[in-house]
Amino acid sequence: MAIPVLSAAEMRAIDARTIEEIGLPGPVLMELAGRACAEEVEALLPARGPARVAVVCGRGNNGGDGLVAARHLRHAGREVDVFLLARPEDLGGDALLNLQIFQRCGFSLRSLPDEPALEGFSLEGYAVILDAVLGTGLSSPVGGHLARAIQAMRAARQAGARLVAVDVPSGVSADTGQVLGLAAQADRTVTFGAPKRGHLLHPGAELSGEVVVADLGFPPGLLPKGTGATWLLDDADLAPYLTRRAPAAHKGDFGHLLVIAGSADKPGAAGLCCLAALRAGAGRVTLAAPPEVLARALLGPTEAMGQPAADVLGLRAACQGKDAVALGPGLGMAPEAAEAVRLLAAELPQPLVVDADGLNHLVGQLELVRKAAGPRVLTPHPGEAARLLARTAADIQADRLGAARQLAAQAGAVVVLKGAHSVVADPDGTAFLVPTGNPGMATAGSGDVLTGVLGALLGQGLGAAEAACVGAFLHGRAGDLAAAARGQRGLVAGDIAAHLPDAIRRFEAWSDEPEEEAASGGR
Repeated sequence: MAIPVLSAAEMRAIDARTIEEIGLPGPVLMELAGRACAEEVEALLPARGPARVAVVCGRGNNGGDGLVAARHLRHAGREVDVFLLARPEDLGGDALLNLQIFQRCGFSLRSLPDEPALEGFSLEGYAVILDAVLGTGLSSPVGGHLARAIQAMRAARQAGARLVAVDVPSGVSADTGQVLGLAAQADRTVTFGAPKRGHLLHPGAELSGEVVVADLGFPPGLLPKGTGATWLLDDADLAPYLTRRAPAAHKGDFGHLLVIAGSADKPGAAGLCCLAALRAGAGRVTLAAPPEVLARALLGPTEAMGQPAADVLGLRAACQGKDAVALGPGLGMAPEAAEAVRLLAAELPQPLVVDADGLNHLVGQLELVRKAAGPRVLTPHPGEAARLLARTAADIQADRLGAARQLAAQAGAVVVLKGAHSVVADPDGTAFLVPTGNPGMATAGSGDVLTGVLGALLGQGLGAAEAACVGAFLHGRAGDLAAAARGQRGLVAGDIAAHLPDAIRRFEAWSDEPEEEAASGGR
């Protein structure tokens, strides 16, 4: 099921409650964390032969975890050098305790407390480096001798060393995934209790490498739940919504979606949206557009129907009797399109997904969405989100979770912020990260396919948040299947639509499994 994803503040609160309320002492937690790190370092070392390990420690709890790991690796007979980027007397709390234990075991370390001490410092020649410098508490850019140490770790990795990070790679924000000044590049990151947001948001996702979650015994009841929590979607989350269809089912059971899309110069967007909706299981799909658009847009998805509609009155009439509406792909920026978008976004009682030009016509008009008569899903890319929030695309990318939540709250709508690990945000502050998808999907028409998928799911009766989560996950999975079949370079949006049935089929198969096997992950 969905996996909780923690902010730095949430992790600190869990640590504190585990110590204060549960009674599990801080030194025990540090011992477990350090041992888990040592095990991951050991897994990257050759079973035989010499292999040197460098443990680079900061002055905080990350450094304490590193000292525990170094002690365990020394006890296992590994050749380990420890570099402390502070004076020993600068340490306190559990980190100081573990420094004392390390020294009482007869082990020594090298103190490098400032930039002069790091003159000529190099980590080349080590097989594995344990980065225990900076953890989840980092909130300002890295500089000084800490930046010099990170540079040395990066140089050693480029020369062939493997790097294991404690909790997060040093220099990566645990909350946004952004690089604060300079960051280490890890092959593997050992984090504790649950993934952190920065492990899943780029560039932190790339810098973290393989993320291993170590269980330190935090009680599950302390993990955040419900409103305002952040979750990583899992395959099992989709299974209840994608069961096999009943033998006596007919097309009327699976919704009639109206697509309002396309213009004289962008008929393909409408065609892709219709095709994706059909591939995602919509019972019927009708495209409402001017006749000249219908003639070109429906050449591909011949199963879709067309309804001529050249003005607002025609579009309103076309919406009658439909189960859901998809609005915006390729619609164009003409004044009559703006009038239609704003009217329909406000007054339609049906669930409505808005994308592309539909979103551009809502800039400065989010109050229309907030007061809408029915459920709404907005699917912006970062540029569109920036226009809706009167910010820059760089602002959006610097805090994707925060931006998606802000837009959802302002619009009173579910938001799918597209991009590497798309974010689904509910107006109540709950957010979901989508693990599927790949760079090959950064191609014209990919968003039109997503709009069709979401419209189909809304028409089949899913709520706005459920449709957004399931649809974004399926869209990414279909893209992954398309990339596996064709490669990322040259992948086109039609390939994503073509693989939607394959993405859905694996989930339908789960309904054939015994309940116990499905619950245990047998698939």
